Amino acid sequence: MEWIIAVVLAILLGYLTWEEMYGPPPAQLTPGSRKRLCDYYASGSVFEDIPSALKRGARLIELHVYSDERDEPVVAKKALNDGYDYTLDNISFEQCCIDIVNDAFPSKDPLILSIVPHTDKSVVLNRIASHLQTTVRRHLIKDKDIASTPIDTLADKLIVVSGGNIHGTDLEKLVNLSWSETTLRRLTHHQAIHPREEDELTNYNRDNITLVAPEVELGAVVANPNTPVTFGCQWNVYVHGPGGFIEKPAKLQ
Repeated sequence: MEWIIAVVLAILLGYLTWEEMYGPPPAQLTPGSRKRLCDYYASGSVFEDIPSALKRGARLIELHVYSDERDEPVVAKKALNDGYDYTLDNISFEQCCIDIVNDAFPSKDPLILSIVPHTDKSVVLNRIASHLQTTVRRHLIKDKDIASTPIDTLADKLIVVSGGNIHGTDLEKLVNLSWSETTLRRLTHHQAIHPREEDELTNYNRDNITLVAPEVELGAVVANPNTPVTFGCQWNVYVHGPGGFIEKPAKLQ
């Protein structure tokens, strides 16, 4: 009996050692499962009450984050035009995180959180990371460059995307996709509606992701906001489309 126990323990120890060194095998698509993250459209929300946006089904939330007088991260509630002063009308980034954890989960879909920093202060960027780790820690993932990850393996997870001058901060460690890298592009609506090379953008979006967002100083789209989807642009902040993730046509995958 003792030798049987010893063998079982040896096998278990060997498995745990292998898993620690090499990790679990990569997720595979199975019949009936959904495809990669980059194969789906998601409509988004910006400058909108988060609980309301989530209630109508948005799975892409963009937050424009500034520093207040105490170097705390605050989120603008309106586009910066017509003399609007975010310091007089904002919501704390921490409250945004609380709204997300209360209203976005549980869900069979991930939630994409696009963080647009309007400050390069490390203390503010580090506090953004601290609030994320304090409120939504169990929904965060460590994976990077996840465009080709099967979407079903991301259920109930928060995908953090950002860019700009966050290098060396705690926020950089939490970002899963950066538009400062090669697997995610951030385009304005004008850029996405009138790309320099339509075929290049379409081919890029087969294996990577494009986030289409308005210029923060502008408040309107002068052309059809749905045009970017014809080039396979997946994440459209300005379009209040159907809730959840919608599979792209096969010809765009």
